[in-house]
Amino acid sequence: MTSAIRRLAAGLPRDPGVYRFRDARGRVLYVGRATELRARVGSYGGDLRDRRHLRRMVPAVTRIEAVACESVHEAAWLERNLLEESLPRWNRTAGGEEVPAYLRLDARPATAGLRLTHEAGPPVAGVRIFGPYLGGTR
Repeated sequence: MTSAIRRLAAGLPRDPGVYRFRDARGRVLYVGRATELRARVGSYGGDLRDRRHLRRMVPAVTRIEAVACESVHEAAWLERNLLEESLPRWNRTAGGEEVPAYLRLDARPATAGLRLTHEAGPPVAGVRIFGPYLGGTR
């Protein structure tokens, strides 16, 4: 399958995006994101040095689906949504590596300040919420 993965990857765009590996029964095995789809997906056809846990998965891949995105940030959100919807067997973390984060700007005299939070919370007079953004620490 390694040469098949390389062949399939050669037809992918060089854009950022999200890819899914499926098996012969159509089940999603793995969801990933890439800064450059062609290069990232093609890398599964070579040495999986830092991804040894995927060596058993690669021979089961019979179909690759890819969605090109406008930016790496958009790809991160799409990957997160797909992983939250269903965690494929070969993915390690639900929702990907990043979590949503918000900036909370509090203009109230007693509690003024800028804080990072992982929940937007209910509306509060004198407080503005910006986000969500990806990249907060789990």
